[in-house]
Amino acid sequence: MDEELEELWKKLSFTEEKDKGIELGSGSTKAAKERGKNCAVLKVLTQRSISVDALRKNMRMMWKVNKGVQISEIEEDLFLVEFGDGRDKKKVLNMCPWSNKKQLVLIQDFEVELAPREIDLKRSPFWVQMFNLPLRSRMRETGEVIGSKLGTVLEVDVFETGVHWGKCLRMRIRFDVTKILVRGKQVTIEGGKSRWINFKYEWLPNFYYNCGLLSHALKDCLNSSEIPQQKISDLQYAWLRGEPIRRGFKDLTRSGMEKEGDERSWEGGVRLEKPSEARKKTVGGKEHVPRLTSRDGDNLTWIEAK
Repeated sequence: MDEELEELWKKLSFTEEKDKGIELGSGSTKAAKERGKNCAVLKVLTQRSISVDALRKNMRMMWKVNKGVQISEIEEDLFLVEFGDGRDKKKVLNMCPWSNKKQLVLIQDFEVELAPREIDLKRSPFWVQMFNLPLRSRMRETGEVIGSKLGTVLEVDVFETGVHWGKCLRMRIRFDVTKILVRGKQVTIEGGKSRWINFKYEWLPNFYYNCGLLSHALKDCLNSSEIPQQKISDLQYAWLRGEPIRRGFKDLTRSGMEKEGDERSWEGGVRLEKPSEARKKTVGGKEHVPRLTSRDGDNLTWIEAK
């Protein structure tokens, strides 16, 4: 529609009076620029229609901001998010990726100079795990080099020494989510033999295991009727989901992705519960409750019940 209007605009003829342009001074944009500092733009990566009211409710419930948030539709399927406080905005952006009804939510800083249709919103950060690396290569430099082939490397999860000897090497990468997920790369290390380094992605939303696209699941795939029925485990992208891992084995990686079948929030594989919901135990004659309930068998921290 916008392209059609532009073409029509070019064909219009103008009188001299109508052709005079209008120049807006800084006073006409000052207030918007100031408010824009606490704003972001948001889009849900889906082929289905979106309920704006449901989106507002879900995002507010997951974000749990301190000073409120307003979500307004500024273009078809494009939303402006105005936070009441800059710290809330920073927290939400740092905790990406988010999801709405198991569909990926794209959110990024607000550029006040752009019209809504000019906004290019198709990148999101994910923690990506690399497997099959020799121990000598599990370093920050390795993550930066390999990760740069996927997108922009924001961080490599290593200790202060620059090395991490765990099950895998992790990188936080912002990449184009409209493209097929990369399953791995062929890597040659110090002139040695070439080896396949496979990737897994933490907190992936719904996606179709046969084509590797995040924009839809099986029932929304245009080519699904051409594909024979197979077990999920046989599909070529089925193993790309990576179990979230503790960051550096000391902090908890936070994410805004919903756990399937559970509307409560999760932080780094740990479900937060109210003390009244959690089981109790007696320590020194007093009732205690766990601060966290672990999803993967981590030790619990017990605090005195109020």
